[in-house]
Amino acid sequence: MTRRMNHLFAATFSLLALTLGQVGLANAGPATDVVKAKQTVLFDLLKKGGGESQKKVSAVFDEMLDYSALAESSLGSEWAARTDAEKKQFSDLLKQLVRKAYERNLKKTLDFNIEYTGETESGGVMTVKTRAVSKKNVREEPVEIAFKLSEKGGTWLVRDIVTEGVSLVGSYRAQFTKIIKKDGFPVLIQKMKDKLAKGDV
Repeated sequence: MTRRMNHLFAATFSLLALTLGQVGLANAGPATDVVKAKQTVLFDLLKKGGGESQKKVSAVFDEMLDYSALAESSLGSEWAARTDAEKKQFSDLLKQLVRKAYERNLKKTLDFNIEYTGETESGGVMTVKTRAVSKKNVREEPVEIAFKLSEKGGTWLVRDIVTEGVSLVGSYRAQFTKIIKKDGFPVLIQKMKDKLAKGDV
């Protein structure tokens, strides 16, 4: 896997899916336990397949991901300028995009083992560090993936994922703010709808 491919994964949400596979645990903590548990369930559901399993996969995504934090952080300074209706519309679309992209990429990454390499805390945000290692090609360079989680209501939720130094939220924010500044918020909403309609996620 080339560096360019790694960065492409980050931009298209594929990095989330690289967390599947057999896991090795080191320096476990509460956030690491959450990530490991959710991924184990997702992996089992994918192996079963079928419509009922797919519904359960979406439910696990909803339990694991902090959609509100993802939405607000992805718009950055543009978030405050939006009306409540615009915020809701954007958040709903982003949630759908994230779900579809996650599900698509989970199915592509069954040939990776995951090593949990540590957990650190800064400013109330816990970072769970992992390495995705190819099962088939031992010479393939491992992918460094870090989950950033915060606690809400006693539950740890994923609010960002960084792969090879590239932040998912940062990538989205750069794309979204560029579109808003150039063409306006309604154009961003339409582009998100078009992606969902085409399955281009």
